[in-house]
Amino acid sequence: MTTEKINSPVKKFRRYIEMNKDHQAYSDFKEGINKGLDIARYTFEENVDKFSLSFSDEAGAVKAKNLQDEFSQLLDEIVLTKKPNCSEECLDGIYMGFEVSKKIFEDFLQEALPVEN
Repeated sequence: MTTEKINSPVKKFRRYIEMNKDHQAYSDFKEGINKGLDIARYTFEENVDKFSLSFSDEAGAVKAKNLQDEFSQLLDEIVLTKKPNCSEECLDGIYMGFEVSKKIFEDFLQEALPVEN
């Protein structure tokens, strides 16, 4: 995959994530959500070569579902342990951020891939 093809989806997904972050997070939970969104973004950026966003014979809806499943699996495999400087609320927020990012990824795919029935 060329750098241009990689950068475009990365930039678009980064924009989707930034639009959904709470830029005035006032609690550990909300800060955790923002951290979870950032971790999801980094996960996508590190694994973007695994996600084929190009057109193929595969129907857009089927391809989007497969990509969504792959992204969800990547996030579900992340195990975080409680650290001294991370409250339980922050940790819960991070996992909530993962769930929010899955929805964001779904919205991102709807724009990135043509949906055929």
